[in-house]
Amino acid sequence: MLWNPKTTFQFLFTIFLVHLICLTPVFAKETKILTSPITDEVGILSSSQVTHLQSVISDIESKTGAQVFLYIIESLEGENLESYSLQVAEQSKIGQKGKDNGVLVLLSVGDRKVRIEVGYGLEETLTDVLCNRIIRNIMIPEFKKGDIPNGILLGYDAITLILFGDADSNPNLQTNYPDGIGTAFSNDNTVTNIGISIVVLVVSGIGYFLLTDGKKFKRKIWLDVLYGGVVVAGLVYFLPDAVFYFFCFGIVALNLYLLYGLWEWFSYPLAIFSLLFWIPFLQFSFHAEWIVLFWVIGIIGGILLFIKLALDEVLIQSYKNFAKQLGFSASGLFFHSIAVLSFWYSIQSILNQERLFTILYYQGLILFTIYGFSISVFQKHALRYGIAFLLWLSVVAGIFFFWPTGGNTSPQIDFSNVFNSFQWFFCLVLGYVLAKSIQVKSWKTRVLKYGFISLVWTFGFSIEGILGFKDSFNFSISTFIFSYFVLLLLHFFYTIWEESDGSSYSSYSSSSSSSSSYTSSSSSYRSSSSSSSSGGGGGSFGGGGSSGSW
Repeated sequence: MLWNPKTTFQFLFTIFLVHLICLTPVFAKETKILTSPITDEVGILSSSQVTHLQSVISDIESKTGAQVFLYIIESLEGENLESYSLQVAEQSKIGQKGKDNGVLVLLSVGDRKVRIEVGYGLEETLTDVLCNRIIRNIMIPEFKKGDIPNGILLGYDAITLILFGDADSNPNLQTNYPDGIGTAFSNDNTVTNIGISIVVLVVSGIGYFLLTDGKKFKRKIWLDVLYGGVVVAGLVYFLPDAVFYFFCFGIVALNLYLLYGLWEWFSYPLAIFSLLFWIPFLQFSFHAEWIVLFWVIGIIGGILLFIKLALDEVLIQSYKNFAKQLGFSASGLFFHSIAVLSFWYSIQSILNQERLFTILYYQGLILFTIYGFSISVFQKHALRYGIAFLLWLSVVAGIFFFWPTGGNTSPQIDFSNVFNSFQWFFCLVLGYVLAKSIQVKSWKTRVLKYGFISLVWTFGFSIEGILGFKDSFNFSISTFIFSYFVLLLLHFFYTIWEESDGSSYSSYSSSSSSSSSYTSSSSSYRSSSSSSSSGGGGGSFGGGGSSGSW
């Protein structure tokens, strides 16, 4: 065999690396031998908290014989949490000999990790599931608030209840999701579980097609149901948070299909029922208040149903024919209907015995807002709109200055809301009315037009100073420049929209689809030392317990 220099060099280099690795010292965190039930190397527990914990630990040991130790360190220094806590528990001989009834709660503040290590003798009482619930449901929420001592105290209270056989009295120990399974996404493991579920589904699908592809395993309905049931049952049992979000995605898809995939008459009641389903479902999932869910789902559902109505060509044509019979255009009838409905505000105000100024002011503002944004419907009446607005403003001002207030019994006027609403009316509505009413044909006249609108906006945002409700009135150049810049930006986007033919309405067909640190506080903690009886005869630990991070 010929000598190969390259092979020899590779062999010698490998030997060198092996010796280098073997001779390199390994710097590991020294295993601490605990001689007292409470060891706080960081000093985050006060003397009163240490005294309270000592009484809890003594009570547990006197009634059950179990020894529950607490070890707080600054950092693991690169060590694995599970292996290090096991070494500390075993070498400290926590628990009684022969009973293996020791428990170690190890907290690494710098690494933001916590673990409950349980001896063999308590693994059937203080199970991994219960330890996980103590950490996730009780301790970590307090740690995230920055209250580490309270999280430790509450965790010890939960351990006490379990060891005393009274775990049922704490709802946080009854489920992995005490605030509803919808909160599972706040847990870092949920994203991982979703990824694992996707892999399981893909592998299960491949396995199913491989089994049914051959002649030996013929497809039968009961076999298909059994196979799918086993896969789904396994996911529900082992990865319930991932299945929950898959279910949510499926419900969203079903909602969108009922809203925009069906265009028969029965699609509307089905769509409404599918949206109402979210109210009890979210209450169960997030434990949110009913009234909040009714408002949120009602508003979102109303918007989605309105979009469906606006895209339904059959209803649109029927609505246009109905509006034509009444002598209106389709958009005109729509805005007039909203205006009529807005009078409900006045009825409510009268029943609440509001001042006449408040009723006329807000009702007028509502009407001028509705017809202001619909000025394109009746541009021929823009002059009448302006005259009516000035008359309304004069009447409201006259009532405010000359109408008797009715003494102390008359409700007070919230001038802050009055001025804010009027300022935004000036900005949004009158700006739109002026932009649609003033027609220009050259860039020179457009410069003047935008300057005039910016001037109106500037005075609108200074209405308090103009009326004397502020100490002084100063014309704001910065507001004028900013308003002019906003108008130029809006004109730029409007031009792009027009050039892309974005303003044209495209008919909707039934085949279209729709898609709709925690940062630990830097406050200093006072160190405290505690002394108590050391561990017993040395209980054995087999890795039982649970870990968590925040």
